[in-house]
Amino acid sequence: MEKDELLLRDLPPDPIPEKVVDALEEAFVRHVGNEEYLAGMKMVVPGAGKLYGVKVPFLRKMAIEVVSAYKTDNDDLWAIALTCWGQGSREHQLVALFILAKLKLKPAERWHLGERFLPDVGNWESCDQLCMALLGQALAEDHGYMDVIEGWAGSENLWVRRAALVAPVYLRRGKHSENVATDLDRRTLAICEALLDDQENYIRKAVDWSVREVIKRHYDLGREWLMAQAGAAPSRTARTTLKQAAKKLTEADRTAFLTVLEG
Repeated sequence: MEKDELLLRDLPPDPIPEKVVDALEEAFVRHVGNEEYLAGMKMVVPGAGKLYGVKVPFLRKMAIEVVSAYKTDNDDLWAIALTCWGQGSREHQLVALFILAKLKLKPAERWHLGERFLPDVGNWESCDQLCMALLGQALAEDHGYMDVIEGWAGSENLWVRRAALVAPVYLRRGKHSENVATDLDRRTLAICEALLDDQENYIRKAVDWSVREVIKRHYDLGREWLMAQAGAAPSRTARTTLKQAAKKLTEADRTAFLTVLEG
């Protein structure tokens, strides 16, 4: 893919959502990966439903081209993204999110869309991109949304639980005061603790990711939490997740952690 090569050949002059989606679908077909890539995607993103097998860099560029073509009106781009999301395929959903990520939306608008889309999510990729573009970005701008996120830890929906862990990852983008930022990370670790024994692999991986991000933002807080968990007789499932997260500790702290965990 050349940097200046246009991927969308037949975008309509007017931002009519259905026609824009038609142009995107034509581009999806033209830019599918080979059979090996498509087979790999079906394994890596199970639950994605219909997928064309287009690589993410192509999808991001398509979204940029749509935004560039109709950048004068957020409402039109919003409508295009909603129509695109409604088509349901992996590629449609990701392009919709990449479009919305480029728009200057208020936190409440991002949150509203994130909550609207979340029930439609059926795989980790869409879940994580949804958190990046909408839910996590809204939280990074307005910490009040943490009140809702905390309640998601008890959801029966796997992807809602994963969103409770992944949305706080994007607190790294936040510009909250230090007191607020520290409190948010404490609350993030509480969500991690609530889901430590979750049997779903996608949740265990997200717990690991979320704890690692807390360690990056507030090292001492993350270290103390890991030490407390190690001394609390964690289950076999929890022990595996904690060991993974502890890899972000310094060598000395990781050794101390493992001593307590194995004690």
